Amino acid sequence: MARQIIKRKIAMALIRSDDARGRPSVHSIKYRKKDGSIGCKKRVSKSFSLLPGSGKFRGNINLGHEFQFINLDEPPDSKKYHFRIKIDYLIEVDGMVIDHTNGEFK
Repeated sequence: MARQIIKRKIAMALIRSDDARGRPSVHSIKYRKKDGSIGCKKRVSKSFSLLPGSGKFRGNINLGHEFQFINLDEPPDSKKYHFRIKIDYLIEVDGMVIDHTNGEFK
């Protein structure tokens, strides 16, 4: 069975989306670590600690946009509860492979 491929902007929209009650949606993600290995988190949601208007918010995806996540499988007092991943390092969101090309390879 072939995996569904989604564009980068669609993946960003999925991660930023909320459920019907206004709470952040829960996702599973696969990402590439800086050392080249693959990481996987089963239950994450977006974090509200860096919103537009705060000093470190970067809304332009061309400037190395980062997502700040909450790892729902860790206790809230753990150092691994909040973590950041650059959008370029994301490989999959909810089992859908992210296409980071901008249409230049057709």
